[in-house]
Amino acid sequence: MTSSWACFLQRFSTPWLDELMYLITNLGSEVLFVLALPVVYWTWSKRAGYRIGVLYLFSAYVSTSLKTAFHTPRPSPAACSRVMHPETGAGFSFPSGHAQGSAVFWSQMAVEVRHKAAYVLAAVITFLVSLSRVYLNVHWPIDVAGGVLIGAGLLFLFNFAATAWDCLDLPFPARLAASLVFPWLLYLVYRGDDACILIGFLLGLPVGRLLEERYVGWSERASLGVNALKVVVGLGILLGIRYGLKVVLPPSAGSDIVRYTAAGVWASLGAPLLFLRMGWYH
Repeated sequence: MTSSWACFLQRFSTPWLDELMYLITNLGSEVLFVLALPVVYWTWSKRAGYRIGVLYLFSAYVSTSLKTAFHTPRPSPAACSRVMHPETGAGFSFPSGHAQGSAVFWSQMAVEVRHKAAYVLAAVITFLVSLSRVYLNVHWPIDVAGGVLIGAGLLFLFNFAATAWDCLDLPFPARLAASLVFPWLLYLVYRGDDACILIGFLLGLPVGRLLEERYVGWSERASLGVNALKVVVGLGILLGIRYGLKVVLPPSAGSDIVRYTAAGVWASLGAPLLFLRMGWYH
């Protein structure tokens, strides 16, 4: 592999373009998605937020598993190309997590919105994020191409499986059992550090969603001011759970799973229950 594409793109480098590419690459960052998903769930659509969340988390699990399997090194600085903002990419190179995450997140968002403009916007964002990864020289072109293709494949399979799952109309105990078993099956396949975080979320989010749907029945609709209040309070407690439990629990894989399971349950069940009790809904 060579840095010829990065060399070509960085021929047009200017300070403002470097900054623009850094801003664009953050449209595919894990932090953005993790913060955006609860906001979608709490303020727009429980169904859409849940589906986007499960797909994104599973995609992230696939991405980190493949990175470990392929062990592809990241690009190094060359005479004609710099490595800019290496902190935006950790671990191995293939596939690009930013490109894959953008492909599944923004595309599934478009699926839920069901408007032509949303599909166009998803395609543009995914392309620009992928381009930014090569421009910053933190990924090879094959990394971003592979990430987009893997993301597209997961997007298709997920929506096919989700439709089939809805058609089955399984009873609550069967759905709950499946939500508990599936993440542990994934954990048997790959047990890296990132996997513990993702497995925790994949445990907490579906279980909380099922319990909320069955016993709470909260409505996400509210005024703009109330939705802003929900986001501030909800994210504040979510971050408190994530970092507070880290102080209390000893560092281990099991502790990570517990912390992120609790965070997932809070996002899908605890926060809606609080919002219902506070009357933060129409």
